[in-house]
Parts: sequence; C-alpha cells; structure tokens
Amino acid sequence: MKCFYTLIFLAFWSQIYGQTFFTTDYIALAVPQHYDGDIYFMNLETLTQEVRPISTIPNNSELLSSFPNLVSNVTVYQVEKDGGLTIGGIGISAKNEIYQVIYDFSQTQTLVSEEEGKPKSVLIGVGVRMVAKVKTRKAGINLTNPFSLVANSKNISGSLEVRVIGLASSKINDLIPTTTDLSPASISVALQSIATIKTQMYAEETIVTPQYIAFNLGDEALKRNNLEINKLNTLQPAEASSSKKGD
Repeated sequence: MKCFYTLIFLAFWSQIYGQTFFTTDYIALAVPQHYDGDIYFMNLETLTQEVRPISTIPNNSELLSSFPNLVSNVTVYQVEKDGGLTIGGIGISAKNEIYQVIYDFSQTQTLVSEEEGKPKSVLIGVGVRMVAKVKTRKAGINLTNPFSLVANSKNISGSLEVRVIGLASSKINDLIPTTTDLSPASISVALQSIATIKTQMYAEETIVTPQYIAFNLGDEALKRNNLEINKLNTLQPAEASSSKKGD
C-alpha cells in the first residue's frame, strides 16, 4: 500500500514535469501559524456542519473531515540580501540568486475575511511541506516543479527539508527525513517520505492541530460572486445559526 501511494504521488508530479506555469494564487506562509479561531466543523454523528471554536473540538483524526479541500500548491520566495523574502512571481529563476521554494500538500478549509476593504481568503488545515533553499547558477530554471530541480541539479546548490504541519504522532516523527542537500537522491527520498506521511494522517494515534497555512489577498472573484465576508475569529455559533435561519 505504501508503494501504491508513492507511485500515485510521483505520477502526479510527472504529469506536470517540464511545463512552465504560474505558482498558485495562494501564498504559503513561510512559517505556518497556530489557528485558534472558529472553523466549520463537520459533525460526524449528524453529518451537519457547525461553526465551532477550534478549542472546543478534540484534536484527533475525526477533525480531518472538517477539511475537505485537498490542495497542492507551490510558493516561490526570492531571498533578499537582508534575509527578507519577496514573492518570486512565476517561479522562473534568475542567475546567481537565492530562492526559498515551498511545495505544500495540504488538507484545508477556506475561510474568508476582509482586509483594508479587500477580500482575503485563507487556508486553515494540516499538511506536509517540502522546502528547498536554492542558489542558482543559471537563469531559466523552473523552480515550481521538484523534477526540474532534479534535471538542473548541476546548476543549483542548497538544502532540502520536509516539514509536517499540524500532524503529530510517533510514526510520523520517524518518517521525517533529516535535512539534506539538493541532490536527485535526496529529492526522491523527500517525495517518498511525503507520500508515506500522508498515509498516516487518519491513523488513530495522530494528533491534529489545524494551522493557518496560506492566504490569498484581493481575490475580486469573491466579491463578484457576492459571497458573505466574515471577519476571522469573530463569527459566533449563535450568529451563524441565525444567519442560516434567515436564508
């Protein structure tokens, strides 16, 4: 079964290998934040959705049913001379620059708020992340695909690590590879580790702690669709019930 999931995972990336494409609309936080607000909770006993404070929900694998969106996204940051991070656009490298590339594989729900008059949607949930810190020796490398890093291994240097977001168990801890270089072998091991860790998400002993993983600022489609804009952490269960009754 482990090999089966690994093959599916690697096949997904093989399908997009060699393509040049924009990074996701969602920008991954370089450091995910603990989320302590309200979420839309799927009550498995009644199969109904409720608005609940995250602090009132047991942190076990049943909580994963409340995160129905499976998201695979890439965020490319360019590392400035002062150590600051700026978004790298379409993810095509320049020569002799340093990048931090975040490959996220997450299970989330989307919450919507408003920031300075602009709609903002955020991803709350759990996942597994591969982070490549890359120094390029040539321009034109597609950083959005880990197989492109393999193909250009002679033209890059740096480090690679796997991070687990909001999931904890002794088995998962044992599956996390140590930080290593950007060699083809290391990238292959990292991808296989991610695929295996994902199979442990629903294990009975896994502790689930939802995190604020990514955001999308200024999505005008949210306004065009007339979606209700709610402030994060302020929607109370009673208010949500009243709103649904009014509908």
